[in-house]
Amino acid sequence: MNTMRLAALSLLALPLLVITSAVAQFSIEPSLTTMQDDNINNDYLHVRDNITTLGIASGYTWEKESSSLALSYDGSLHYYQAVVNRTNNAHQLGLLYSHMSGTDDENEFTTAASYELGYNRAEYAFFDHSAFQASTGYKHFLNEDIMGKAGYSIRSMRFSELSDFNYTEHAFFSSLSFALPTQTTVILQGNLGAKFYSSQTSSSQTGSMQTGLIAISPGVTQTAALLRIGQSLADATGLSITGQYQWNIQKQTRYLSSDYGFVADDELFDDHYGYEGLHTSLMLTHHFSESWNARLTAGVQNRIYSALAAYDLEGNELSSQRKDIRSYAALAMEKRFDMGFTLTATLDAIQNASNDAYHAYNNTALSLGIGVPF
Repeated sequence: MNTMRLAALSLLALPLLVITSAVAQFSIEPSLTTMQDDNINNDYLHVRDNITTLGIASGYTWEKESSSLALSYDGSLHYYQAVVNRTNNAHQLGLLYSHMSGTDDENEFTTAASYELGYNRAEYAFFDHSAFQASTGYKHFLNEDIMGKAGYSIRSMRFSELSDFNYTEHAFFSSLSFALPTQTTVILQGNLGAKFYSSQTSSSQTGSMQTGLIAISPGVTQTAALLRIGQSLADATGLSITGQYQWNIQKQTRYLSSDYGFVADDELFDDHYGYEGLHTSLMLTHHFSESWNARLTAGVQNRIYSALAAYDLEGNELSSQRKDIRSYAALAMEKRFDMGFTLTATLDAIQNASNDAYHAYNNTALSLGIGVPF
């Protein structure tokens, strides 16, 4: 994998040789966010905490007439006031190259790479990880009203303590977008992804071949189909409705034992490869002005877990398959001020109905943030 990383980064560095005469621009935006969360672990225990996040997003961009190259760094520190050991920090370095073509630069080719490091404390140090990702994509207008997209990405995830969960993911997507005379946009998209675990466990031996620590056949393969319809309701208001169904073709997903504790919404505990089902959502966006907008999102997701049973709180099996219905709503507002800073506010609410008692819960979180771009 080290050879693959060096090759990908070398390819991405080639545009530097042809963009040296471009106009350069530097940007940096520190941010501060505070969040009150009444269920940080997303389970029936409802552990509350106040989380303060310090973030910094910076970038250096070289631009020419039809191409650009951007180097970026994003860092964050999440401080938990009650469960202090949940405090963690992450750092990501990225590179993005894009090239425009066509009469009006309507077609675009992009390629990107990033490297991420994540650090945790005490009993959560098992989640320390490094991740490398590279991707390429192409956007092409078939005519004035139809646009096509296609792309591929590879992601390598390595955990410092949980080697059984190290994986490489390959993902493909393609989509068609149709602009209708009624100010309606229709998007059709197909996704195909496969996760290859670096080592094998006794539950994933069947049908797999192994050379060293690299599994030749994937542990899980997932396909998804998406339909999104966007409609302009007024000059400053838009509505979109999305339906997506994801299906696991191969279902040897790995789940982390509760012996390690619980951390919500991450690579181990909320892996989208771990379940299949229908996800429907809507999003309403309104621009009060050029500098002030609001967005309301709501949805329902059926999660049928591929290889998890459902239990009561005493550990007795209730069903051979865990099934969740996750309903959520979020209201987000952003206001940019002439003085240069941006204020954000977000209210999130989740209700997770599950036949597994531990994962039947509600969650409400309110966050306020300020960003100061330079």
